[in-house]
Order: sequence, then structure tokens, then C-alpha cells
Amino acid sequence: MRFFIYIIVILFHANFLFAQNATTLPFIAEIQLNDRLQIQVIVALAEKNPNSPITIVNGKEVYQLSVKKRIGDTIVYQFPAQDAEWRVAFEKDFSEARGWWINYNKKVPVRYPVHLYMTLSEMIPKPDTIFPELFGRWKVVFEPGTPNEELLVGVFQQEMNGRIFGSFLSETGDYRYLHGYAANGKLHLQTYTGYWAFVVEADLNGSNEMTGVFYSGGKSSTSFKATRDETVQLRNEAELTYLIKRDERVVLNNLIKLNGRKTNLDFSKKGQVTLIQIMGTWCPNCIDETNLLRALKETYGPKGLEIIALGFEVGADSKKQRSRLKKFAKDLQVNYPVYLAGTSSKEAAAAYFPMLNGIMSFPTSILVDRQGKIIAIHTGFSGPATGTAYTELVEKFKQEIEGALNE
Repeated sequence: MRFFIYIIVILFHANFLFAQNATTLPFIAEIQLNDRLQIQVIVALAEKNPNSPITIVNGKEVYQLSVKKRIGDTIVYQFPAQDAEWRVAFEKDFSEARGWWINYNKKVPVRYPVHLYMTLSEMIPKPDTIFPELFGRWKVVFEPGTPNEELLVGVFQQEMNGRIFGSFLSETGDYRYLHGYAANGKLHLQTYTGYWAFVVEADLNGSNEMTGVFYSGGKSSTSFKATRDETVQLRNEAELTYLIKRDERVVLNNLIKLNGRKTNLDFSKKGQVTLIQIMGTWCPNCIDETNLLRALKETYGPKGLEIIALGFEVGADSKKQRSRLKKFAKDLQVNYPVYLAGTSSKEAAAAYFPMLNGIMSFPTSILVDRQGKIIAIHTGFSGPATGTAYTELVEKFKQEIEGALNE
């Protein structure tokens, strides 16, 4: 299955990249997820230089892959904050390149073929109908009518040329920067990071209904149905992760600093308002949350807020786990302590918080008062791609922090 991108999309992003540097080389990267599923990603090389970074345009998100090393003719590009890379070899004239996307965030690393070719003109035929109006809020049901049925909320913005931007919200986090187009009764959306490659393909029934398939990587696919519904809501966060022992104070034992030394933290003795981030470098939603927490630390740190991150990493090699966390902290310029807390499982995270009913999502954030008691919990994270859901969440974080600092 080959997915095409409007020429207007290519030109829009190419103009943006050219504005940064007149020598920028525009490419399409075709990533083969399996024998029938392929995505196309807009990328650019700063110049005809093997040491130049690669810029990826993922909808309204733009990020860079830096050069890690060279192995003969192969250039190894590193994804920011995640343990993933491209290994590609360019032709001598830099007109195209071939290689692999390798994701080390899995228990067993996975790799997918990558083909880059220079172009400004990849396109699909013009639609023969008026663009359907898909903007707004949608009730999305994954695996409808089965025991695994799950409710999500689609939030979309739409531009005049048919381009769609937005995300799916779930109880454990959003699906980040989904983007694509609607044309000829079809909807195509995708997002791509070092850890995720998501594709949404749907048949439209006018502007109020759709049925389709959600693909995650090269192996997982889930059917869904969606209807326009401006009133649809997910469960309240208070119903997801909550206190079962209200008077118990938070004590974190046997955390590992990034230098390898162990430490214990007793929040009843620290006497500070503390925001605890439960995260992993393999978690793209954790990147979005980290960017927010960094800003909150800058604003509220001088007023007494402490933030710490508990990293739960793939594998059992402490040195490799700490190395990933060090890279994550460096790439995102994290301005608060990061500790290795265990392996990447909800059970490992829940063991630190026996006063809760469990941990159901990475990330989860926990606000602790000066007495060491939990006063607020956020399960998952709705990032910038979700629009108002993100701005409302940011405001909620601020109100909770200010309330705790003023007590």
C-alpha cells in the first residue's frame, strides 16, 4: 500500500525549510513498515555534506536527526531523546539514499527499510469532490463490539486545501502529531517518531461518520468506527489513578542516580512541594510532558517547586538504561534530577506507590505536598497536538502547583 502526499503539502514545508537555509535539499523518505504498508515522511538535508543533520517535518512538529558516526559509506543519524537511528548511505550526488530505521527501544530491536529521494513533486490526483468538513471533535471506538472495545476522542483542525492536523486522545495519552489529508471519500493520517509510526486509513461517510483501520508499526492493526460528537469525553482522571491510602507518605528507596550511585528520597523530610514524573525514554508522550515540566521548573522552581523524574527503561542492563536517560536529559535540556527507577513496566512503577490503586500509563505525574502526601495525579499526557486539551491541562498543572506552594 503506497500513501501519497499532496504536492501543496510538500511545497508548504519545503518553503519553510528553504527559508531556514537556501542550500537545503528536500527529500521524501519512504519507510516500508511491511510488504504492503508504507509511509512517506517529509525530510531535508541542510546541504550536500555527510555531516549535515536531517530535518524531519512530522505535521506541525519539526525535529532533527544528528549525525552520530560514519561506518564506511553509511551515515548513522540519531533521533533526539530516543534510542533510535537511521543508517543510510547517500549516492555521490546526494539525489537519494537507502538504509534502515532501527528502533532500539524495543526488547528486541526492530528495523524497517528507508529510501530517501530528492523531490518537490510527489502528489496524488486532485480530488473530484469538495473536501469533507472533518474539523472538530469525534467519538472514536477502537475494536467496536469486542471485549477490547476502547473509547478515544479525535480532535482535528482542517485547512482549506484538505490538510488535516490533530490527534487521538486516550485515557493513557494522546497519539501526538497526526497529520494528513481527506480526499475522494478517504482519510489518511500518520505520525512518525523514533519510537512510533502510526497510520490511520478510513472511509468517509459524508462529514459525520468514518470507518477504518489504525496501524501501529508493521505488525499491529486495529479497526475503528468514528462519529462526529462535540460532547464526547473520556473518563475523569480521578477514576483512573487514585489514592487508596490517603495518609501514607511517599518514600522512594533504591533509586539509582545517573552516575550509578543509589539514593533514597523521603518526601516527608524534604519539606518541599514536589512533582514526580513517571516516564521512560521510549515514551514519546514523555517527551511532550518533559518539555512542559522544564518550563514549569523555570517558572516555579524559584518559588520552591522541586521536580524529579523516575525513569523506567527497557532491558535489565543498568549501564545502558542510565545511558539512555543521560541522552534524554541532555537532548531535552532537562533542568531537574532524573533517576533510574526500574524496568519499563507499570508493575515496577506501581511498586513505589503502594498508596495508589496502581500505575496505568507512562507518563504519570504525581504532585506531593510539603508533608510528603499526594495531592494530585495526572494519568497520561495530552500534548501540544491536542489543541485545547493541552492548554487546559497546562492550566490545571499551574493551578495545582500554585495552590500547593501557597499552602
